[in-house]
Amino acid sequence: FRPHPTTTHGLSLPHRRKMIRGVWQLERLVINYCRTPCSTGVYELMKEKKRILDFAKENPQIEVVTKLNPQRIPHVVGTYAGSIDHQVGIKNSTADEIVDVLYKLRNRSARETSSLEHWGKPQTKHPSVQGIWTPTCDPDAIIVKRRQ
Repeated sequence: FRPHPTTTHGLSLPHRRKMIRGVWQLERLVINYCRTPCSTGVYELMKEKKRILDFAKENPQIEVVTKLNPQRIPHVVGTYAGSIDHQVGIKNSTADEIVDVLYKLRNRSARETSSLEHWGKPQTKHPSVQGIWTPTCDPDAIIVKRRQ
């Protein structure tokens, strides 16, 4: 994935940071990791340090914390305004994937999004007695019974 020159991490510049009524939504990021091999991406990121420091300098409104949690699966917790938390697992992720997760958490809002999956098919209490129309229906094969 290569972002367009006018974008940052796949989002256009005007929409790359989430603010609602002038208030930054993401307040804190906690990167939880352990000493097992599934946290190698976090260790790579911590060795480089430059990427986390660049993220922190670019987003001074966000508190970035790394925390060692022994025997726990590595994950990132984003705390938003109103004490709403979003957790994303980073088990066996590379350093690049973890940085993308940080930006995705920064770019999302704390508001829940509604799903429109229930609009996928028309719903009715009275299904058609004649059946569902399809473009392959043969109009000559339809027999119409008239009342006498």
